[in-house]
Amino acid sequence: MPLPDDRDTFEAAFRAAVAAVLPSATVEVVARTIVAIKLRVDLDEDRFMDVFFNERNRRTDLVLIERGRRVFGYDNLGDWHCHPLAVPDRHEACAEPTLEDFVRAAVTGSRRT
Repeated sequence: MPLPDDRDTFEAAFRAAVAAVLPSATVEVVARTIVAIKLRVDLDEDRFMDVFFNERNRRTDLVLIERGRRVFGYDNLGDWHCHPLAVPDRHEACAEPTLEDFVRAAVTGSRRT
């Protein structure tokens, strides 16, 4: 299912994806403009998910941050690509992810071993 085309629908879809994977998590609106939104979900004291969507240019960033650094994510700057957990500075071409797939991968990747 493709990502939503507008800011408000994107927000609702992300909230639904988080609720499906982490029912007790809180989605915080970090920033909202007429055309863009940035949302955050704290996973623990060191890790959080940040997502950004701009409906004007469809720029989308889905990121897992740990201790201030991106450790995993997807974005569509250029074409869709993934920043894998093992090597987050790498760009690996991929299909557009679903929001729920991103949340599941971020939660799995954020589990401490």
